[in-house]
Amino acid sequence: MLQIKAFTFNPFQENTYVLWDSESKSCYIIDPGCNNTSEENQLLGFIKERHLVPSKLLNTHCHIDHVLGNQVIQSHFNLSLEAHSLESTVLASCDHVSKMYGIPYKGSPGIDTFLSEGQVLQLGSSPVHILFAPGHSPGSICFYAPQEKILVGGDVLFQGSI
Repeated sequence: MLQIKAFTFNPFQENTYVLWDSESKSCYIIDPGCNNTSEENQLLGFIKERHLVPSKLLNTHCHIDHVLGNQVIQSHFNLSLEAHSLESTVLASCDHVSKMYGIPYKGSPGIDTFLSEGQVLQLGSSPVHILFAPGHSPGSICFYAPQEKILVGGDVLFQGSI
């Protein structure tokens, strides 16, 4: 059975998610947007307190607010970044974008594994489907766990805001 925890980080109030299997304790870290030590400690503390074992670092898309914590997660857990191939150019622009907004940016690892529509990831005994949802960003993807009715959609839909 999958469970999910959302965190709201950085000046953009971006949503970061930890999706985990309650039996195996394996988890995915999705869109780590933490951009200061306090936010990093909040995310890392949650993972440690629940004895979770991160197995994937995933981005729904690579706008600056969704990738601020990629470097910390990659180095802390030795995970490679997974996202859609069309997000490579978006990720490459983050240094410039961070300067435009005046937000400190530690960099991000490049995308090592490209995800695409129709792929199915496995988290414990639950399938997690990749849905291609371009628009907000050229390679926006969603992570959908049908058994638990969980959809992590990045910025494809907003509730009560922009």
